[in-house]
Parts: sequence; C-alpha cells; structure tokens
Amino acid sequence: MTALLVTERELHSPQELASRLQALNRWHEVETLTRTYADWKLQAWELLCPAERDRLKNLKRWHGHPLAERFPLGSIVQRHDADASCSGVVAGYWHAYGIDYVTFKVGSDTDWCRAEHLQCLAS
Repeated sequence: MTALLVTERELHSPQELASRLQALNRWHEVETLTRTYADWKLQAWELLCPAERDRLKNLKRWHGHPLAERFPLGSIVQRHDADASCSGVVAGYWHAYGIDYVTFKVGSDTDWCRAEHLQCLAS
C-alpha cells in the first residue's frame, strides 16, 4: 500500500506550482510536490527567479543533514546568550573545519553563528 499526497489545494498551472515551491522550506516537501506535478516541474523551475532557484538547490544540498533539520531555512533563530529582540531568519548554512554554521537575516543585516550557539524559536 502506498500513501497518496493530499495537497492543501489542487494546483492548476505551472505558475501556481512555482508559487507553492517558493513557500516550501524542506526538500522532501519540494520532492513530493514536484513528483505530483511532474509535467509542470520544468516550466515552474523556469518561472522562478535565480535567487529562488539557489534557495531550492540549497534545500537539496542540505537535505537530510542534521543542521538543516534542526534549523530549517526560513525558521527563526536566536543566539543562546542574546535577548529576544535579536532573533533572525535562517538564510543558509556552511561548514568549516568540522564546525557547522548558520547564516541568518536580522532585519536588513546578515549574521552568522556556530550552530551550537543557536536555538530555534519557530520553524
């Protein structure tokens, strides 16, 4: 027996698929949706701006990595030692010398921090 995907609403065009892809923050959701609407996948991809394509590629690259599971793109994070007004939105990840880092946007600024020094407030 296989489980069928029940989408929140049925999509009717590649434009709607592209719009829905922009709202997803986990790679498995992207895979499921594009598998369901495989005929429109290429058209929807071409409708996305380069920054959005890069975001989806980043989701794929970090899929299954504990860092991305703990701090999904678009989630709200805060440093352990910061007050509540210093929270930001996860924008990306990187890894150097055995240490995982999270890049996040705080207002119009971009900041980064070791993952071990962050907490996820909302995903």
